[in-house]
Amino acid sequence: MKPKPTIGTEYYFWDGGKTSPSRLYKCKCERIITPEETKNIKVKVPHWDFDCHCEYFEEESLYEHWKAEVLNNDWLYSDDTDFFIECSCPKYDDNNLWFVRTKEGDWFSMNIQNSWQRGCLDIDGEKYKNVIEDYKNWANTDDISIYENIT
Repeated sequence: MKPKPTIGTEYYFWDGGKTSPSRLYKCKCERIITPEETKNIKVKVPHWDFDCHCEYFEEESLYEHWKAEVLNNDWLYSDDTDFFIECSCPKYDDNNLWFVRTKEGDWFSMNIQNSWQRGCLDIDGEKYKNVIEDYKNWANTDDISIYENIT
C-alpha cells in the first residue's frame, strides 16, 4: 500500500495513469481528510446527455460520489479508503482533484466536475523513476529532458 501524502508537498500526477510527457503534471497536496468528513463536503457533479453535453449539475456529498465511482469502476477503486486526498493541479484543471485508494493500494483521482479528472498520484516517485529508466534504454537525452522539465 502506498503511503499517505504530506500536505504542502508536490507529487507527480499521471493523467489517466498514462506515462507520456503530455500526461505528466505536478500537483500539490492541499488537504487530507477521513471518509467520515467527506459526508459534509458537497460537490457539483455534471450529468451528461448522449452527445456528451452537460445537461445539469447535481450536488451530492463527496462521500456519495466516491461510492458511485466505486460502483461504476469496480475494477479500479477499492471499496474502502483510509483517506481522501485533495490536490491542486492548476496546469491540469481549475478544480482540485480528489484521490482515493485503488484496489492495489495506490492513489487515483475521481472524475467529479469533469470527465478527464482521473489519474494516478505518484506518491513515492516510483512510476516517474521507472519511466526515466525505460527512456534511458531507448530514447535520446532530449526525450528524457521533456519529463525532467515538467513543472
